[in-house]
Amino acid sequence: MLEKIKKRCGISENVNAYNDEIGDYIEDALEDMKTSGVPPDILKNEEDKRVLTAVTLYVKAYLGNDRADTRMYLDLYRKKVFRMTLEEGDQDVE
Repeated sequence: MLEKIKKRCGISENVNAYNDEIGDYIEDALEDMKTSGVPPDILKNEEDKRVLTAVTLYVKAYLGNDRADTRMYLDLYRKKVFRMTLEEGDQDVE
């Protein structure tokens, strides 16, 4: 998941300086989605595009020093997570 999130954030796979920080944000986002009520069947598939999109929004909100768009990304993340809590698990992700 780390490499996909980095790519979605515009970070080259050769740049490793942010790996630990991004990894922590990925864990935080997944735990937040779990406690928010996203069905476990959705969360267990880290290739699910819904999960990748939510995690990307979370990482974009917190990564880097420019926090001007944090609120926007967190709002988008929260809306995405809310929609996911309403969905049933075991859906086809393609």
